[in-house]
Amino acid sequence: MDRPGEVLLFVVDAGGGHRAAARALLAAAEETAFPHRLRAVSLQEVLASQDWLKRAFGLSIEDFYNFLLRRRFTALLEPLLGVLHRLIAWRRRALVRGLVPYLRAAAPKAVVSVIPNFNGILRDAVREAAPGAPFLVLLTDLADLPPHFWIEPGVDGVIVGSAEAAQQARALGLPEEGIHVVSGMPLHPRFYTPAAGDARRRVREELGVPEGAFTAMLLFGGKGSAEIEPLARDLLGIDPALHVIAVCGDNASLQAALAPVGASSQGRLHPLGFTDRIADYLAASDVLVTKPGPGSLSEAFHAGVPVVVALNRDTIPMERFNARFVAEKGLGLVVSRWSEAPAAVLALARDPDRREGVLRSLRALPANRAVYEALRIVETAAARSGARTEVAPGAAPPASEPERLTPRPATSGLR
Repeated sequence: MDRPGEVLLFVVDAGGGHRAAARALLAAAEETAFPHRLRAVSLQEVLASQDWLKRAFGLSIEDFYNFLLRRRFTALLEPLLGVLHRLIAWRRRALVRGLVPYLRAAAPKAVVSVIPNFNGILRDAVREAAPGAPFLVLLTDLADLPPHFWIEPGVDGVIVGSAEAAQQARALGLPEEGIHVVSGMPLHPRFYTPAAGDARRRVREELGVPEGAFTAMLLFGGKGSAEIEPLARDLLGIDPALHVIAVCGDNASLQAALAPVGASSQGRLHPLGFTDRIADYLAASDVLVTKPGPGSLSEAFHAGVPVVVALNRDTIPMERFNARFVAEKGLGLVVSRWSEAPAAVLALARDPDRREGVLRSLRALPANRAVYEALRIVETAAARSGARTEVAPGAAPPASEPERLTPRPATSGLR
């Protein structure tokens, strides 16, 4: 039974950045008539029977990671990553065996991973199940966190958004022709859609923000974060004219905690839940206060909005490079604790020369077309594929869209 070759896009629901990148690629593929069917596949669902944490405690590895983020137990992530890598090494053959039947039935033209930690497993499974199909890793972080985080020796190619990540790939022995540097992190096509009229004026009118009011946006990924409530309160208290847009993601308890803050703010607090209008709200903002996730930072850079981020022991290990990147490139201000962020926002609000210096640095960045550049790289790799494109006799093709990407709108970063 012949069918058009598919490109499989492996994703996880640990944090928002991987899903945001997947959504961006899927939307761009549809927009540009990508010549292959690009299909998102949840690694968690394919390997559900191997999830010992869920079998023992009813909590998947994805859920556990998101729990740590929501409860601010991020200092635990570094030692836990070492534990995870040892478990993966111990279960390597079983994990590969769990992936092979799925890949064999799919017979993909190419396989792309936008997830960390499991790329050695995916590489080996693709080699066994779909020989000739290229396996590419698209980093959704500005740099790798070796060993065994993003880049593994023997993958057919990596798609990276920084010179640092490209150098890390070289250090691991990847050939130059397999290292593809794009202009940043993949952004959803909605970030390239021309806004109807003046987006800043229109969105501010919608929210009730006066034309000249300095406005700070708070965004801590799709799961929200407890830091938002004290930050909103302190920002509103530090300047009686300042407005705050607080994006809570799918964190209903956070939105509830902001209710009394909003009630006493004279309309200067604008709390939001899950939204796919991050581009609009960035257009209405003068500064973004955010954890240094690459997705949120890339969206702000693209929108030309200065950022305030924190770098300390609680910063997620894979995001520490991003905070240093902000400082080195002059793209915003880096504080050592979140309690210092309101003063940093005030410094940008009250010092036009300092703010203009940051804006110049933002304008100097290359235009981000990474999502379209990445699709062209994948298309070229798939065109060179030697993999078969027919379903093996007696094998049922995998169910359509096993990954839950479509039911709810994306926030940023969604990293």
